[in-house]
Amino acid sequence: MPRASLSNSNSCGNDFQECRACEKKAGWAAVYANLSLAIFKAIIGYLSGSKAILGDALFSFKDFIAALVVVIGIKISGKPADDQHPYGHGKVEYIALFLISVGLIIATVFLFVNSVQGIWSSYYGYDRAPKLIAFWAALISVVANYKLAQYLLCVGDKLNSPSMLANARHNHSDAISSIMVAGAVLGARYLGLVFLDSLVALIEAVCLLAMSFDMLKDALKGLFDSALPAKMVEQIEAIARVVPGVRKVAKVVARHVGQGLSVDMTIKIDHELTHQEGYLIVQHVKESIRAAFGNHTTVHVIFEPYMP
Repeated sequence: MPRASLSNSNSCGNDFQECRACEKKAGWAAVYANLSLAIFKAIIGYLSGSKAILGDALFSFKDFIAALVVVIGIKISGKPADDQHPYGHGKVEYIALFLISVGLIIATVFLFVNSVQGIWSSYYGYDRAPKLIAFWAALISVVANYKLAQYLLCVGDKLNSPSMLANARHNHSDAISSIMVAGAVLGARYLGLVFLDSLVALIEAVCLLAMSFDMLKDALKGLFDSALPAKMVEQIEAIARVVPGVRKVAKVVARHVGQGLSVDMTIKIDHELTHQEGYLIVQHVKESIRAAFGNHTTVHVIFEPYMP
C-alpha cells in the first residue's frame, strides 16, 4: 500500500491533540473490526470447510488481541512525563509490540502445523474442496482489511506510533492473504486443486513468521534504547550550532526512548556571558531541536564556558 496516497488522507487532522484523539478512536475501531472479522471468518470457515479462511480468521483474531494491547498501551503512553517517569511512558508501546510479536509467533506455528497436515490429507484424498461461500467471505475480508489498514496507517504515521503502524501492516497483509484465500477456493472448486486451500494457509504462515520476527527485533530495539543513526546525530548537532550564542557543541548523546527521542548535549558559550544568558541560549537550543523532531523529544542541555 503506497504511503504517499495515505498521507493526504483526511482520516485524521494535522493538530497534535486532534491526532491523539484520532489515535484512541482508531485503536478501538481496530479492536471491534478485527474481532468482527475473526468471528465472521471462523463461522464461514467452519461452514465451508476451508482451512485457508480458518487461518485467515486466526489472523484477524491475532489482530484483535494486538489492537486491544495497543489501546491499553496508548492510554498509558499518552500520560505526560512525571517525577517517577521523567522520559514519559512511551516504552509501553514497545512492550505492546513485544507482546504482539510473541503472540504472532505462537499463532504462526499453530497455523503452520495445521497447514502441513492439510496438504498431507489432500495428497491422500481425504480433503474436499471448500464451499463457495468461503470465496465471498474472503472478498469481504479484502475490502474491510484494506480500509482499516488505510485508517490505521494515517494515524500511526502522524503520531509515529510503532504499535499503530504494526496494526496497519497486519491488516494490509491480511487483505493480501484474503485475496490468496479467494483464489485458493476457486482453484479447489473449479480446477480440482484441493490442496490449494491448505497450501495458501502454509504460505500465510511462512510470511507471517518472517514478519513477526522483524517486529520482535523492532520491539527489542525500542526497549533497549537503541542509539540514533549517525546522520540524525549530526543533524541535531547542526541545529544546536546555528543557535546564536553557541560557540561549540562539545558532546551529543541521542537515543530512542519509546515513541520519541532523548538527547543529552553539552554546549560551549562565551565565558563572559552571565548564567541567565546561558540559560536563555539553552532554552533556544531545546526549542529548536524539539521543533525539528517533534513533541516526543526530550532534550537535556548543559553549558560550559568556551575558552578560545
